[in-house]
Amino acid sequence: MKLLQEAEIKNKKVFLRVDLNVPMERRALPLPINESSQNHEITNFEYKIVDDNRIVAVLPTIKHILSHGGRIIIGAHLGRPEGQNKAEFSLFPVANRLAELLELKVNFVEPAAIYKLNDNLSLLENLRFDPREEANDPEFAEMLAGKTRNESGELGIYVNDAFAVSHRANASVEAITKFLPSYAGLLLQKEIENLSKLRENPEPPFIVVIGGIKVNDKASVITELAQKADKIMLGGGVANTFLKARGDNISSSAYDEEMIGKCKEMLDKYSDKLVLQSDSVREIDEDGSFKILDIGSRTRTEFANAIRGAKTVFWNGSLGYSEDERYQGGMMSVAHAMSEVDGFTVIAGGDTVGFVRSERLGEHISFLSTGGGAALEFLAGEKLPGIEALEK
Repeated sequence: MKLLQEAEIKNKKVFLRVDLNVPMERRALPLPINESSQNHEITNFEYKIVDDNRIVAVLPTIKHILSHGGRIIIGAHLGRPEGQNKAEFSLFPVANRLAELLELKVNFVEPAAIYKLNDNLSLLENLRFDPREEANDPEFAEMLAGKTRNESGELGIYVNDAFAVSHRANASVEAITKFLPSYAGLLLQKEIENLSKLRENPEPPFIVVIGGIKVNDKASVITELAQKADKIMLGGGVANTFLKARGDNISSSAYDEEMIGKCKEMLDKYSDKLVLQSDSVREIDEDGSFKILDIGSRTRTEFANAIRGAKTVFWNGSLGYSEDERYQGGMMSVAHAMSEVDGFTVIAGGDTVGFVRSERLGEHISFLSTGGGAALEFLAGEKLPGIEALEK
């Protein structure tokens, strides 16, 4: 894999793929009432960035390219617009925030713009507005690559700094590498370096905490890390499915019926590694049925003690219904315990990282990964198309 530091950048245009898939908040903007509105208030909306961590994470790569005389064309996506141009998924607010952070002008343009992009820094509108992006369409990739052509007709280079989408075979991630000399950006290198420490030789005791909703998304990484971890502590909907597979009464709690068999297999094979909650926070209905919405106080203490005694800790996924502050106790306990570890700690997944940052504990964690699914697939030993393309 060729690294950005090795690239000849001066006077070249660089197509830089980054992950700017930041959480957004829609805010209503009341408009004046007029006759055409028939005395009903018309509402418009603006979109505000809730957490700019993913924007900040790519600044070192942008600054490196600019300081070495390169001109940048940034490609990115936001959300899942399903190949349609939807206002709520526009990268325009991101362009404004990027300009603020860099204190530079950012030229915001449509990907299909036919004029040459000669500004020092341009950001293309959401690439997923075009269905060819997620289809890994070679013609779309070639069109994007063509934007790096200079006045003499020579093509520039491609830099992948979007680890979080490197598990997707998209046109701006995989196919584009067939048309341009390709390099790994500084953030991508950092992700691989830190996650590799977990995958290869983690210092024991190695504790893994896995939450979230779907077991199907986590089964591979649980299986792989069970070979290395001392304990894997489970929470959230993932734990509910394991509890159901073990024969526990989870009443009307959310679980994944299709994964019951797989969970039984893992419980049999890794009975000495998998740790399930010993108590829970429940919401009880009038008919006596209940929903498990968080790990209980005994479980929090058990998880926290194991984490504090570890030398390596990895955490991904919510441990309960954390959208409601009443059910954030488990997350809070694990986050604070990880912040006190005298060792190497990694957190992955947008919601989990966002929670830790909101509690102002991020600076006490060794590495906050920008990847969710990409990090899990990497740790499970799977091949990531975006990284494989750079290695060819």
